[in-house]
Amino acid sequence: MKKFLLTLLALLMIFSATALAKNVTVTGTGLTPVDAENDALRVAVEDTVGILVDAETLVQNSMLISDEIYTQSRGFVNEYSVISREQFAGGWRVTINATVDDQPNSKLMNELTRLGIINVRLRNPKIAVYVPEQHLNYNVNGSGGEVAIVKTLLNAGFSNVIEVGTGLSYQNPMAMNAAQMKSAAEKFGADIMIVGESFSEGVGDMGNYLPGNQRTNMQACRARVEAKMFIVKTGQIIAADGQYGSAYDNSQAIAAKKALSSAGEQVGNYFVEQITGVYTSRQGVEIIVYGADFSKINLVQSALVKNPRVKNLNLSSYEGGRAVFNANYGGSPQTLFNELQAATTANLTLQSLAYNTLTIYVR
Repeated sequence: MKKFLLTLLALLMIFSATALAKNVTVTGTGLTPVDAENDALRVAVEDTVGILVDAETLVQNSMLISDEIYTQSRGFVNEYSVISREQFAGGWRVTINATVDDQPNSKLMNELTRLGIINVRLRNPKIAVYVPEQHLNYNVNGSGGEVAIVKTLLNAGFSNVIEVGTGLSYQNPMAMNAAQMKSAAEKFGADIMIVGESFSEGVGDMGNYLPGNQRTNMQACRARVEAKMFIVKTGQIIAADGQYGSAYDNSQAIAAKKALSSAGEQVGNYFVEQITGVYTSRQGVEIIVYGADFSKINLVQSALVKNPRVKNLNLSSYEGGRAVFNANYGGSPQTLFNELQAATTANLTLQSLAYNTLTIYVR
């Protein structure tokens, strides 16, 4: 068991390192040191865009990307350091180490989405989840970890989620390469594929872990769920995580399911955070509210103010029962609407959702 856990943890560390790697070391050239440094920044962003965007789209939109992205490269680089400056006969050569944020709600991804380079479906993607499970003592039917991940995504406002279940049959999903994940995702028409594996193990009577070692007839179980998330269009693994869960019940099978569900929920929350950008950059969102009078609109404004994930809220305009708010929000517009419904007694109706715009009626 210990050897098995160590192997899985090692795999997770490898995948996590891949998912979170944002540093690139690149070289630029120019007539002056400043020109060469700017060229190196362009190369860093160009390398990152090459990962996010498929080759065909790059070719079709080469002029647009060059004019709107590469000329603004400095704005997409979080930080960088100059490793070397070297003068040669034709000018200067500068090598830098740069960090370019390529997360789903980063400034770069937002701009690529605005330009139509990356499909806006990534804002409410179709997500396929494949996390088969095994119980180390005996067979337990179903997939508690997978169901928990799906439920967490749905609760966060992602409406296009598919529980794959037995629709695929890979012995070791965490070892699936990009081609295999793309093939699996295309089978379900998914934009994002979450693949992983989970296992549970009975650890005996609960009394074994209480003072006096008295039998309780309650069976304890431990479980682990781990998975990686893959953007199908670009072939990029953008996140990986693994979590433990524990539970008890008078039935070991039920205890196993509870433990798997606990671990799966934690993994699901992590993936929600990665997609919506809670721990990366917060995206700007416009909230358009229609109401009979401002007292109604004020109910929505109060709910927005109380929401801890809404930052820098301001009322940009109000006229004829139409108010426009601007804010930064670490999530999708659908999630924000769900939170507003739960936070106010007003009758809210969702009119439309767009890339970063939420339009609602309040009565």
